[in-house]
Amino acid sequence: VSGHLENTGHSVVLTLDSTKTQLNVTGGPLSYRYQLTEAHLRYGIVDLLGSEHTINGRAFPAELQIFGYNSQLYANFSQALDKAYGIVGISILVQIGERSNPALSQLTAGVDKIKYVGEQYTVHHLSVHDLLPDTAYFMTYEGSTTMPACHETVTWVMLNRPIYITKQQLYGLRQLKQGEDESQAGAPLANNFRPPQKLHHRPVRTNIDFTNAGGNCPSMHREAYYKANSWTLS
Repeated sequence: VSGHLENTGHSVVLTLDSTKTQLNVTGGPLSYRYQLTEAHLRYGIVDLLGSEHTINGRAFPAELQIFGYNSQLYANFSQALDKAYGIVGISILVQIGERSNPALSQLTAGVDKIKYVGEQYTVHHLSVHDLLPDTAYFMTYEGSTTMPACHETVTWVMLNRPIYITKQQLYGLRQLKQGEDESQAGAPLANNFRPPQKLHHRPVRTNIDFTNAGGNCPSMHREAYYKANSWTLS
């Protein structure tokens, strides 16, 4: 796909050009077809914080969130944003490594061009599939968007492996500002994540089979609510 990457003052946002190629997510916990429209990159000013989801209370330095709207019920993302079953959010945790995910490197290659709010550059021939970690396992729950007004309309699909980013790439992202120009640079764009919220009795479901986990995760089996179907990107 192609699209443009922009510093919005709240996040680094990739908006896909749906006039050329449309990507859809189906299956798993989803009862409808969702057309992907954009991706948001959340990250911290330090390596111990940055992700909006945590594993056993542990945060990751960044999180990539790919969003789509229910194209079977609604005409576009804006219309679906505050509607039931409106949005899917695919959460990909990002860990520091010596080598970056190649597709993620493609996204971050031009961050020096979006230092200030409103600046953007075009991304060509990006493989969204290559942004995904090599796993068929995920967790899922019904939650909200993490940007205002935090609509409770998102089916989150959280993949069970991270992808990797280098320290150099994170350094470049941490140079981005919330201001519109050099004279009004403002605070860093980093730390643009919402803290984890309480579950409020919502189940977190998974297709991970904890019955074959041996003695490693005895407590997790009791909290696995059902075995979900597989899901696909097409």
